[in-house]
Amino acid sequence: MRTELRFLAWAGTAFALSAVTAPKFPALVSQSAGDDFGGLFVAIPIVALLTLIFALRWRELRGAIEADSALRSRLLARVVGACMVGALVVLEPLSGQSLAASAIAVVLTFYGVSLVTIPAAAKFMLPYAAVYAAAAGAPAVLLWIFGEPLAALSSLFSGRLVGLAGLPVLWQGTQFEFISKSGEAVSGAVTPGCSSIASVTMFLGLLALMHLDMKKDLRSTVRLAAVGTFALVLLNSVRILVILWVGYEYGSAALWGVHEWIGYAIFLGFFLAVLPLYARMRGPVEEVQAAAGAPIVSV
Repeated sequence: MRTELRFLAWAGTAFALSAVTAPKFPALVSQSAGDDFGGLFVAIPIVALLTLIFALRWRELRGAIEADSALRSRLLARVVGACMVGALVVLEPLSGQSLAASAIAVVLTFYGVSLVTIPAAAKFMLPYAAVYAAAAGAPAVLLWIFGEPLAALSSLFSGRLVGLAGLPVLWQGTQFEFISKSGEAVSGAVTPGCSSIASVTMFLGLLALMHLDMKKDLRSTVRLAAVGTFALVLLNSVRILVILWVGYEYGSAALWGVHEWIGYAIFLGFFLAVLPLYARMRGPVEEVQAAAGAPIVSV
């Protein structure tokens, strides 16, 4: 019971302090939810998987918490954690400028408090904190670096698919226009936000969490990450094709209605297909056994 209380004390303290280190986070999340889910598209599944992993590995986490037998143990880690939280309080004006920065501040707050309250568990939590902090900040960074090129690439692929499907859509760069069957003029553009950045970031974040938990061979994980990223770019073009077909058949209202949800459906199907494939991949121990000609033992 003492271990559970320490875990709850960590979570409660971190939650309370996050209201100081990232006070604008709830408002930014609400704004993102109003803007077609935005950052929530990345955050929700990663938080869900992280929660599941914590539940499945509670025994290991509990052992780490119980390793802190004295409150004065690991003083250096506790001091570092206190300094981390203090720095986040000072930097709050900067972290409140965007959802990504605010989300990273929340993650670092939870990790900093873990250093103070249960430093022996910090090593267990560090990889997950790093993955989630990276996943929170990656979309904004990737959008800034790759958004325009990926939007152009998606437009190129989509234009080819639309042509093969025989839809009378006129493309000019990333912009498109057509006349629907009802005679309505429909136009739009493939923006950086529609360039598959969110789905690629979510996929890589989820894959990283699975790699940490399943401990698969790193080379296999990297190969799957590369293939999956390319597949998601192609699937994004298929998504655009479907949206344009709906718009051509039923008009702009139907086009924007499908646009709101089809990306989630496609990504969910893709990830559910990748998950069992990744689960069947060999881990490092199995790779060594196979190379030595020894029988592979799975536990």
